[in-house]
Amino acid sequence: MNSHTIWKSENFKLSQSYDYRLPGYVFVECNSGARNLNDLQSIESQELVSVLKLAERLLHSLIRPERIYVLKFGESDERVHFHIVPRTAKLLASYLNTCRATPPYNGALITAWLWANAESLDHSDEEIHEFVSSARQMCEELALDTCLQGKKN
Repeated sequence: MNSHTIWKSENFKLSQSYDYRLPGYVFVECNSGARNLNDLQSIESQELVSVLKLAERLLHSLIRPERIYVLKFGESDERVHFHIVPRTAKLLASYLNTCRATPPYNGALITAWLWANAESLDHSDEEIHEFVSSARQMCEELALDTCLQGKKN
């Protein structure tokens, strides 16, 4: 496992973003190389839902964001993968310092702003490492290998 990988199985990997310096900005990546959700095998589809739920659970427990954005694009990497973005109060405040917006906020615009300005949020390597370590620990405590396969609740 590399320093950004949180959890992996035969079908999926959950990892902290390398590109966007926001603790909890994670990717759910399909290992099969499928380009469309329709290309996933039945077991992969079932596991995908579980991995997306896991990502949300980790973020709610460890980051406590106000919102969680789930995005699927496939532009630069056509394989099935999702960006999971925790929209924290700090992220929203930083966005609102540079952009005029009123509720309800536009998650797509906030995410685009984040992509261009992630470094300005000043999250340290230690914060990223702490999130990854805590997320790995939580996965171990959940006994994920058996939970995601439906063998244990």
